[in-house]
Amino acid sequence: MKWAGRGSGILLGVAMVALAAGAAHAAEMKKVAISTVVEVPQLVDTKNGVVKGLAEKGFVVGKNLEIDYQTANGNMATQQQIARKFVGEGEDVIVPITTATSQAVATATKTIPIVFATVADPVKARLIKAYAPTGTNITGVSDEPPVLEQLKLIRELVPNVKKVGFIYNPGLDSALAALKWVRDAGETLGIEVVTAPSPTTNEVIPAARKLVGNVDAIYVPNDTTVTEALESIVKIGRDTRTPVFTGEPSGVKRGAVAALGLDYIEVGKLAGHMVADILNGRKPGDIAPIIAYKNMAKLLLVVNEKSAAAMGVTIPPDVLARAAQIIK
Repeated sequence: MKWAGRGSGILLGVAMVALAAGAAHAAEMKKVAISTVVEVPQLVDTKNGVVKGLAEKGFVVGKNLEIDYQTANGNMATQQQIARKFVGEGEDVIVPITTATSQAVATATKTIPIVFATVADPVKARLIKAYAPTGTNITGVSDEPPVLEQLKLIRELVPNVKKVGFIYNPGLDSALAALKWVRDAGETLGIEVVTAPSPTTNEVIPAARKLVGNVDAIYVPNDTTVTEALESIVKIGRDTRTPVFTGEPSGVKRGAVAALGLDYIEVGKLAGHMVADILNGRKPGDIAPIIAYKNMAKLLLVVNEKSAAAMGVTIPPDVLARAAQIIK
């Protein structure tokens, strides 16, 4: 009987140690939620970059980090539900990707730390007041595009360019910000910007067709409404020999002639580093939001020789020499 009692005590002790270890492990695990409204290459790259950035700072999935990744598949009502779900589950940090997603999450919570990513103009989106510590639960990384440099690249590849077509969703704050930037850059370079509003992805193809014959090139910004239909725009460009350029490098893999822009893995890593700082105890309101391209060593140049030839563009040797990637 004494032996049995001693054994029971040992078993009870082992169970208590196991429970304590499990509780300690649960306490060590950090919960980070990531959400985006649609899955397009630059947004998936951003998400993957966030995870890589966290790993660089010691937060590894399965070891001391749990990631809850959700996509709304283009439905804003679903996006709002996802935001409320994250808040209800008590995530340690929420990382919304894109402007609309960030606005939904910011509406859902004023207490849980938020690190936005790929928001072109967070000031216009009313997420922050300036690129300075906010004193709120929000900070993050803007993917404001280097539009002036992008239009310079178009002029370099289409030397006689006078008019550039710009397709955008007038219902998105980020697209309206991009419209202002491209108009300002066009004025600086003496290039007329011809606009083609497209409130939905279904209207992108008619918008692109209206530009053909009226412009020397088409510039596709980082506008998810438009980039979802990029392959269709590229086909129109090939059929009519109208060069198509994008604001982000992954678009070149999908058929655009060239892009000088952000490596969205690196954008995500910048956001991931901010998340790590918060998990280590820093307040989001003490971390100044940043513009990604101003915090990168260089921009990413990608060219597509096959698309260039199909759209009547000859890529000069010096541009090929500068390219980080050449798609043949």
